Amino acid sequence: MVFELIKNALRASVENPFTGEKHPVQICIVQGKKDISIKVSDRGRGIPMSEQDQLFDYHYSTAPEPEKDSRIPPLAGFGYGLPLSRLYARYLNGNIRLVSVEGYGTDAVIYLQNLSENASEVLPLFNKTSQAKYQIGTMVQDWNVAGKSRPIWS
Repeated sequence: MVFELIKNALRASVENPFTGEKHPVQICIVQGKKDISIKVSDRGRGIPMSEQDQLFDYHYSTAPEPEKDSRIPPLAGFGYGLPLSRLYARYLNGNIRLVSVEGYGTDAVIYLQNLSENASEVLPLFNKTSQAKYQIGTMVQDWNVAGKSRPIWS
């Protein structure tokens, strides 16, 4: 997760420097009472608001498509880095948030649980076949589909 955010920030800073100057990527790691937050900030001109909803879509990338015949493996362009990183964070009962200002830069924050009792694995409901194997408990918001409820298994 951290590698993905740093890689994206470095690429944005080098390819689209704010005001033509290269600015360092800033990383801030803070341990709070309940959360551990890792913030990666760049000044790579940001992302337009019209594209921000797509950033966590699989196969969406702001990087050029990788060359198929290249002998050097690409580091970006496939469109699965941010979605997988957010999936890992949510699996660990955390999240990833992006705040971007077009023309300036982007702040990306990974939130993770600090307390081991809160850092339990959170498994999504994948299909109706797996649902039949569990007893249905109370309904809660499903983190992988906005606005959809899923049962907690008892």
